[in-house]
Formats: sequence, structure tokens, C-alpha cells
Amino acid sequence: MLKGFRGRIFYFDINADVFHLEKGYHYLEDGLLLVKDGKVLRAGSYDELSGEVTQKYECIEFGDSFIFPGFIDAHVHSVQTKSIVSYGNQLLQWLQTYIFPNEKKFDNTEYAREHTRFFFQQLLKNGTTTAVIYPAVFDASVEAVFETAQLLNMRIISGKTWMDRNAPDCLIEKPEKSLKSVSGQIEKWHRKGRAHYAITPRYAITSSPDSLKVAASLLRTYEGLYIQTHISENLQEVAMVNHSYSDHKGYLDVYDSYGLLTPYTLLGHGIYLSSGELSRIAQAGASIVHCPTSNLFLGSGLFDFHKTIEHGVKMAIGSDVGGGTSFSMLSNLHDAYKISALKNNLNFENSDYNTFATMNALEAFYFITLGGARALHLENRIGSFLQGNEADFVVIDPSMNQLLSYRLDGTDTVEEMLFAILMLGNEQIVKATYLMGEEVYPFKV
Repeated sequence: MLKGFRGRIFYFDINADVFHLEKGYHYLEDGLLLVKDGKVLRAGSYDELSGEVTQKYECIEFGDSFIFPGFIDAHVHSVQTKSIVSYGNQLLQWLQTYIFPNEKKFDNTEYAREHTRFFFQQLLKNGTTTAVIYPAVFDASVEAVFETAQLLNMRIISGKTWMDRNAPDCLIEKPEKSLKSVSGQIEKWHRKGRAHYAITPRYAITSSPDSLKVAASLLRTYEGLYIQTHISENLQEVAMVNHSYSDHKGYLDVYDSYGLLTPYTLLGHGIYLSSGELSRIAQAGASIVHCPTSNLFLGSGLFDFHKTIEHGVKMAIGSDVGGGTSFSMLSNLHDAYKISALKNNLNFENSDYNTFATMNALEAFYFITLGGARALHLENRIGSFLQGNEADFVVIDPSMNQLLSYRLDGTDTVEEMLFAILMLGNEQIVKATYLMGEEVYPFKV
């Protein structure tokens, strides 16, 4: 069945270069997105496409609303929604005080299903159509994530978050037990429908050498697995890793020495990585996921996005709920902008850069669409309106925010419009969310 969606369409060309995005985007003031069998057939000017299409189709009119490729949240915890905005202190104390006690509850199947459904609803109402998800150590929490995503027909990457030391006893699992349960989950879910499995050792503090060896063995055994973990988020955390792995050259070397640095490795945070570490990440083809609202809320530090991309590292954005304070990728972008502005100012006297380093609107939207898809190696499926891509998209209606609508009146350029949307927008301006061409938000029930 052919469907048409009419509105202001914005997306990046598949060949867009992160350093020259002003030459790599498409903006159609009156555009038409044609979708057939859940895939993008074409995107173009309404006048041109509507005149060319001979087949009958339903056309949904969105007026002055914007149609973007669905947003990508590349780092989010399905078991931390109930802990969002818990008075934080610093990362390690926050984990012990709020996060670990809450994650214990996900051993219960019904609890896990109920709270995971709510979690997915928050993603969709914020226009997020692809998510990279950390559940808990319990199989019930993992199954709830994959089952819910399958019902929604939503593309996700996820896998058991395991720990085998330095955590409450009820959340610790011996590596051999993790190996057995993860192997079963991979067989059941990996590359089934729109699901991908990610080996997920939480971070080096809670991972023994034996645990990291198990992770590496799984990567060798199964094809196309992702691996996700945390790195260099907090200075206390970095110091503890350096102490417990004192025979290594640094935090990144812990993962690298066990064979965990691959093109499908997703490293959350990465605030305190050295230039040498960034170069190694780029060489391996791995990606860093910047988590701006979390970094600010927990006082972890200011991520240097410009230094990261200058080293050739692929990058995506993550909400990191519940450390992060919003499921809205727009809210995360406006914090990412503020962090880059602060970092630019702090770097001014000793800067290695000859260019202004504050994140601009095109860069921001790139990292939650095509750039995020590239970081996940999914750019030929999601992230743009390339013909044949999966028709995941979000409809943004600025009129749903009076101040934003006022600000956009008379705006001259695409970049200025996008900047106003990311700075003033949040879930309130999400009019609709679609997965494979089917409306999933507003919710029917």
C-alpha cells in the first residue's frame, strides 16, 4: 500500500560529510514522503512527486510541521526511568544510592514488562525510533525489552547488562552464568526482525578480567554483535579503573587489550579520553556516545565534541536516562550545544583548533539522525530518507509551543529554524511518530 506524508521535510544526504553539512542536506518547504510496505519510496517536492505518481495513495497532510527521520537515542537505560532526577551527588554514589536498588526490582517478570512498556512509550512520544538500550542483569528485564520492541516493530540494540564485582550481591553474576544466558538470548533475538544484540559489560569497575574474556569470546562466536559499555565518564571512576587495572596503559586499553574495541563498539560518555585514546578509537572504527544531560546532571564533566570528531571518531547522542534528565533528543541537543559552547570558551587560550568549535544546528540534527545511524552502522536502513530505507520518522509541530512558533515567524534560514527547534523544543512539539510507515504515537490506547 502506498502512503504519502506532506509537510516540511528535512534530512541529510547519505553522502553528507560531517565537516561540510551545509552542502549535504535536503530541505523541502512543501515536501512529500512516499512510503510503500514500510520503506521509503521517494522524498521530494510535493508538486513534482504528486504529478508523477499514477498509483492511488492516501496522503496525510501535516501543513507547516516538519518531517524528520526518526531520532536515534544511542545510550539509554530501560531500568532507570523510575530513578530519573534522583538527587545525584556524583556517579558512583548515585549508582549505589538509587540505581542499583531500583534495578533489583527487574527480577520480577510482571514488573519488568510494565515498566519497560512505560519506557518505550516515553521514547516514542519524544520521537525516538531507534534506541540502544541497557537493561539489567536479570533475564526478565532483557526479555521485556526485546518483546516490547518486537510488538512495536521498532529497531533496537540491547543485551544483558552484567556485573561480576563491585556491586550489590543480588546484581552480581558469575561470568560463566552470564555466558550461558547471553548465548541463549543471542540465539533467540539477534537479527530477528529489527533487533540486534549487544554484549554489555557495564563498565570496567564492575567487570573482572574473566568477565571481559567472556565478552570477547562471545564476539568471536557470533557474527555481527555490538558491544556497549561506559568509559571515562567521571574522574573518580577513571581513578578506580586505573587502580584496579594498574597493569594497563589506561581505561581504553582495558577494553582494547581484551579485544573489545571493534567497529561495533559503542563507548558511552568518553569525557576524559586522551588524544591518543581518541586516535585509537578512530582507528578501530568504534563510536563514542555523548550523553549531555547526564553529564551535566551528575556533574561528570564537559565533553569535547569538536576534539572527538577532529580525531575522526564517529559519534552519536544518548539520553542516558536515568542519569540523563530527559528522553527528548531535542532537550539533549540543547544541552550538547551549551556544553560545546562552555568547552569552546575553556579551550580558548590553549586551543589546538583554528575553527569555532561550538556545535551548530546542522551538526546537532546530524548526530541524532544520519550521524547516529552511521555510528551504529545502520545508515542504509535508518537515519535519512534514502530510497529503500525503513520509514521511521517524527513529525514536529512548532505551533504546539507558542514561544517557538513566535520565534520562527519570519525566520530566514534552515539553520536558524533548526537551531530554534533544538533550543526551545521538547516532547511537547512531537505531533506524531511513525515506525515503518505506521503511526505509533499518539498512542491508540
